[in-house]
Formats: sequence, structure tokens, C-alpha cells
Amino acid sequence: MEVQLPKEQEDALYSYLHDVLTKAVANVESKANLNTPWLKGKKQAAKWLGISPQSLTKLMSMGLPVHYLDDMDVSFFNKQEITKYLLEQ
Repeated sequence: MEVQLPKEQEDALYSYLHDVLTKAVANVESKANLNTPWLKGKKQAAKWLGISPQSLTKLMSMGLPVHYLDDMDVSFFNKQEITKYLLEQ
């Protein structure tokens, strides 16, 4: 069975679906930290790299760049720095 919509309704439906999908993609990117250059904490960095936190700790001991906020006991990782480091190994 095929349903034919008038052109105006078809355009409105397309526009609505486009908006919904655009917002959904932006939401997923935001939750997955895809649209930010920074990762907060070892867990997020390990997840982004697809490795265990133990492997990340080993990489850090081998020179993987990490940034600390000592007064808050928080570590941050820059995605570009990680990529550069891995490519140079």
C-alpha cells in the first residue's frame, strides 16, 4: 500500500523529520563527547579510546599527555594530543 501526500504536507513532514534527526544526532554527539576537544577523567578517555582504564594508566606512564587540576583532583585529556601521541608511537 502506498500513501501519496500533497506536496505541501510531504515537505512539512520532511522538514519535521530533518529537525528531529538533527536534534537527535546533536544530543548523541553531546552525550558521547564527540563535539568537544576535551575528555574529563580516565574513564571517559579510556572509553573514547576503546581501552581499559588500566591500559590508559600504562599509556600515561609512557608519556600520554594528561592535564590535572590538583585542587579538584580531576584529570583532563585533549583528543588532539592523544591522537598526536598515538600517531608518533
